[in-house]
Amino acid sequence: MNSEDLKDKIRFQLTELGLQVGDTLLVRADLGSIGKLSRNRLDYIDVILGVLGESGTLVGLAFTGATFIRKDKKNIFDGSNKANTGAFANVMLSHPKAKRSRHPTNSYVAIGKNADFILDDHDENSGAYEPIRKIKQLNGKMALMGCVSTSPGFTTTHLAEVDLGLHRRIIFPTLNTCYYKKEQAKLDLFKRTDIGGCSSTFFKFYAHYVREQILQQGYVGNAYSVLVDSNKAYDIDYKILKDNPKYNICENPDCFLCRARRWDNLQDAPAFFIRKMYRKFVSTKS
Repeated sequence: MNSEDLKDKIRFQLTELGLQVGDTLLVRADLGSIGKLSRNRLDYIDVILGVLGESGTLVGLAFTGATFIRKDKKNIFDGSNKANTGAFANVMLSHPKAKRSRHPTNSYVAIGKNADFILDDHDENSGAYEPIRKIKQLNGKMALMGCVSTSPGFTTTHLAEVDLGLHRRIIFPTLNTCYYKKEQAKLDLFKRTDIGGCSSTFFKFYAHYVREQILQQGYVGNAYSVLVDSNKAYDIDYKILKDNPKYNICENPDCFLCRARRWDNLQDAPAFFIRKMYRKFVSTKS
């Protein structure tokens, strides 16, 4: 299949998945799973924008993260940083029409009619997941393309965690820091206060989305993909976490966030640190 035929196929698949002209859409994607469109990676973005039309808006996660405990002056957010959330976000950032929010650790990138509304005021004084609230206000949609299992779930879950106060169960969140540049290149230290729960647990929400019949499934190129209404996903996330605030604790015994950084799961911390010390001891002996 040549490049133009694949683009036409993807446009049709996006429509079949539930995308419409004028939609606001947050995407996380594995570009390799979709298939190669051309040498110009911006074609991935332009194909989606073509379906959304001039009245639509495409959004991506352009997170850059923070360092834990250690204050690193090499870790500076100035708006030009590469995102650590995958190739799709970085291709979006390279688009000539892209706009980026100023949050030091959890910036978002957007292209389209509602980009300013979604990104405005999202800076060091804003919650990390507030753009998701703006997407909800726009009755936006969220899609995973080719990363349903490797990067599961939707960012609505993190917003629900914050709205329920579950971020306060994370031990000493302000130990996660990064430097950022303010006006006139002034350097300042940002301390994170609203760390989300373990995202590896987000696959557990899929069954609830299916049960409530909100999960639309299909393919984008060669990539298995899913799409949800952001408000419906948030409502499900909120209800589940309100009923069981520990639902987002994973089963991985080596997960630092779940085993050692939650006030409501401190019983797992001793075993976690004993395992770490034992492995370090064994590695130094070998």
